[in-house]
Amino acid sequence: MPITRRHALAATAAALAAAPALAQDYPSRAIRVIVPYAAGGTDQYIRLLQNDFAQRLGQPVVIESVVGGGGGIGANRVRTSTPDGYTLLFGGTAALTVVPRIQNQPYTAMDFAPVCNLVALPIIVAAKRGFRHRTAQEMLAAARAQPESISFGSPGIGSSPHLAGEAMARAAGVKLLHVPYAGIAPAMTALLAGDIDLVVGAPGIIMPTVESHGILPLAQTGATRSAALPDLIALTEIGLDVDLVTRFGFFAPKQTPEPILQRLDQVFRDAAATPSYAQAMRRAFNEVLLQDRAQFTQALAAEDRAMALLIEQLNLR
Repeated sequence: MPITRRHALAATAAALAAAPALAQDYPSRAIRVIVPYAAGGTDQYIRLLQNDFAQRLGQPVVIESVVGGGGGIGANRVRTSTPDGYTLLFGGTAALTVVPRIQNQPYTAMDFAPVCNLVALPIIVAAKRGFRHRTAQEMLAAARAQPESISFGSPGIGSSPHLAGEAMARAAGVKLLHVPYAGIAPAMTALLAGDIDLVVGAPGIIMPTVESHGILPLAQTGATRSAALPDLIALTEIGLDVDLVTRFGFFAPKQTPEPILQRLDQVFRDAAATPSYAQAMRRAFNEVLLQDRAQFTQALAAEDRAMALLIEQLNLR
């Protein structure tokens, strides 16, 4: 039987009528959240909320770490899962905007449906103890006068800190010497030993070392100062067009029904919108940034475009 306009309109109306019921019936079993990194890191952003999630959804929420490929293996597992709202990804946006461009991963950011964002982290630039330049301006002036005279360590080529360091250098018109390490821990060890001048990394890693070992934080990469680090300047304050934060949020497979995505969006943001959660994040130098599905989708698209351009400029393919 040929499909007429009347048939098409009827099918659309039926789908719209079924949407509220779909959201109302969901979930009917446990929801699995894959965190594509080692346990004890990013998963801590949501373990604090795990029981609240479960109470609001009426079903258990199971958090599982799937390690490998800079987040790519876990992300790809979610991508290929059934789009029914029972397998979700919680991770940094770099797993979708950077990793597939520099590793052999069969997906792009467009293969996921953003649900909502919970946390945003700037990248911190810190100097070794006794570094002769006490401000970011002094450091960049010295690098401008003598290219590659100042080295910076990162958790590896193509990591968010590496890209942040390169973005800072390009914005300032200087050339720094990048020294990649197999993770942030050996980079910090090298900084403490004085083997490198700077390290670039997440606040939760760097700031405790500032307090315990006296290394010098120089700047952060967000558009404005983080509320968790109010005394640390943003690079934009010294005239550099650098606005890089790593967002950590929830994603679902692309074809997940919209009513389910909207339900999850509301539940997750409601659970995170408490003073206690904000305080817990701030104590670890993290900042809560609640973005709904529409806001997070827009932010992810903007980051995807920016990272595509930066990776091309750096020839990291």
